[in-house]
Amino acid sequence: MTTRDLMLQLKAPIRISPPTSLEPQFHVRCVVCGHEILGRQYCAGCPSCGGMLDFSYPDELPTCVGSGPSMWRYRPRLPVAPGTGIVSLDEGGTPLLRAGSQTGFELFLKNETVNPTGSHKDRALSIGITKARECGFDTCMLYSDGSAALSSAAYAARAGMRNIALVPQGTSDNRLLPLMVYNSVVLEFAGAAADALDWVHETCQFLGIYETSTYRKANPYESEGPKTISYEIFENLGEAPDWVVVPVGGGGTLAGIWRGFRDLHKWELTRKIPRIVGVLPKGYRLLQLGLTQGAGTDEDLRKLADFHVPETAQVKIAMSWPPDGVEAIRAVRESNGQFLFGSDKEAWNAQRALGAREGIYAEVSAAVAMVGVEKLHKQGSIADGEKVVAIVSGSGFRETAELARHLPVKRITVDRKNGISKLRRLLKQ
Repeated sequence: MTTRDLMLQLKAPIRISPPTSLEPQFHVRCVVCGHEILGRQYCAGCPSCGGMLDFSYPDELPTCVGSGPSMWRYRPRLPVAPGTGIVSLDEGGTPLLRAGSQTGFELFLKNETVNPTGSHKDRALSIGITKARECGFDTCMLYSDGSAALSSAAYAARAGMRNIALVPQGTSDNRLLPLMVYNSVVLEFAGAAADALDWVHETCQFLGIYETSTYRKANPYESEGPKTISYEIFENLGEAPDWVVVPVGGGGTLAGIWRGFRDLHKWELTRKIPRIVGVLPKGYRLLQLGLTQGAGTDEDLRKLADFHVPETAQVKIAMSWPPDGVEAIRAVRESNGQFLFGSDKEAWNAQRALGAREGIYAEVSAAVAMVGVEKLHKQGSIADGEKVVAIVSGSGFRETAELARHLPVKRITVDRKNGISKLRRLLKQ
């Protein structure tokens, strides 16, 4: 039996013996100059040239540890040293649901809404906070008023660390109240989002604070989290799908999912890498411009960012400057994928359809993945029989206050006299 046959059976996970050394079983190298980071030293970027860091792991069979559903069953492929205590809320292992409505192709929904704080960001932050504790940090900080802020606060609380969330000035109390429950410190930033990201990065380096912003240059360790989504999809299906459709804000999740399938292809567990499709709010066209005009660096991309973006209800993915944009473009280009766009109206309709047809309450920024699937189908891109996975990245329960401004509540008043007659009329509709 070959290694591929063994893995495709998807029975009990393959176990490995505990490592004999407490030194990291992975390598950290700069993608620019090749400098290697040794031992348990923590660096967000290359200390020699400032370049972005990448990880490599032993070349033997990619193994799992344990039989539970948590993403930490892939620990041998995550950048955490042996012997490090994992900071976990049982993230990962999310359902891959076959959609009830099929149209010539097989549609699956990767339901990330069931993660501990309701989004895929828990994968990144579990790794990030585990790494922070491994390296002796007691305080973390990031710029976010969305999923990453909530996840960072939760995992920091779990680890006994202090969390500081920098948020845009004027952020609504509805977004900040959950952070209060996690005892997070909240700072408001008066200025543009790009400036806020830079300020957090510089401040963390200056004061020795651990940064949990979820883009690769800020925390390369966290960027390894999304690839576990790919591993789980592969295990559930027994093969790589033909398409993966991902809501895109900063680009890091899409890029991480692509790296995960690239790993599986390198290990000869799958013969194909799915075509990766990123879905963005209408008007957020920078990544599409970068794709069509061959942008290969941040500098190339910044030259194209000379336009204003509109206000949108898809706030979780409304990023005028996607910090992992170049890598997202590379993922789409190399997988022969594409970028698509969803209007707010289309995203709201998709949110309601997901709830009414599939029983999933997704936030509007996550439901836009279904807009992408529909557009792929209408343009004839998906062939009959192909497998398509839509990443439903975040729960709507965290955004109900926003939904109340767009969706009217329908009420039918009944009493003991007219209740049955009204209900009968309703049942006939």
